[in-house]
Amino acid sequence: MKNMNDLPLGIKQLFTSITHLKEGEKVLIITDDDKREIGEFVYEHAKRFFETSMIVMPPTEGHGAEPTEAVTAALNNCDVAFGATTYSLYHTKARLSASKNGRLRWIGLQDYALHMFEEGGLTADFDEVTRVVNRVAPFYKGNTFTLTAPGGTHMVCSIEGREPVLDHGTATVPGSASFPPNAEVALGPVEGTANGVLVFDGSIPHPLLNLIEEPITCTVKEGFITEITGGREADILRKMLAEFNDPTVYNIAELGLGLNKENFLCGHMAPDEGSFGNIHIGIGKNLNFGGHVDSPLHLDMIIKTVTCNIDGRDIMKDGALLV
Repeated sequence: MKNMNDLPLGIKQLFTSITHLKEGEKVLIITDDDKREIGEFVYEHAKRFFETSMIVMPPTEGHGAEPTEAVTAALNNCDVAFGATTYSLYHTKARLSASKNGRLRWIGLQDYALHMFEEGGLTADFDEVTRVVNRVAPFYKGNTFTLTAPGGTHMVCSIEGREPVLDHGTATVPGSASFPPNAEVALGPVEGTANGVLVFDGSIPHPLLNLIEEPITCTVKEGFITEITGGREADILRKMLAEFNDPTVYNIAELGLGLNKENFLCGHMAPDEGSFGNIHIGIGKNLNFGGHVDSPLHLDMIIKTVTCNIDGRDIMKDGALLV
């Protein structure tokens, strides 16, 4: 293959250690009107090495909302797809069914900024990240999950029968999907079992929120957020969720532990979700995590410096990994 040494480091990583792209493979870039700068940036580099096509569509309504029919068709006719969109397509039926066909390697680049190609999580050693994720995975399951954090979080839920879902930040085999530079082990709590208080003090990767200035306190009862308090940002979250007019958006869907040490909280989804020592609580749709709640939303919200305990064993304590 032609020399890639003149590429931005993050782009080179996308084509090599993150996807293992080979000559002759077909690449698809999906972008939208608000993220064309990112889509075109990846396209300009990809077309030098691979048979590459790009589709532009209007932004979807939110994370997990289905793309256009043309995008759905194209996903079934490429080897690697880069989703350089405003909102995530990861949880869509279009992406899930294309991945099940056993050809597509999916890389989500939603909510990207150009600086992410030069610094932070994309510069990580993804072989090492993979080793860490694989090391933690066997310990990240059991019966009872207890989450605490200095900001005031204290929540307990059942994870019985749920298997960890891994994101190494890479998609190197057909059917795999990833969201680099995120790297995480994630679990879906058993529906109806989460109780306690969640205080979101990191970020909520959404155009209206991002880095959180004033912590948002959420009361959780029997698996659902029942109350949201705080300042201006809590008001935005409350209004945003109410507009769905759908109780499923309040479901506690995911416990995602960030494991890429090069990431830092910056108000963008992948680095924030995969930031080491923090956890993101996904709300809404949990079909990807062994659950059965099909919601119009999957929104991740980050809590800093967490302690995660499963059946009496600390997996992480005050942001330090113990396994």
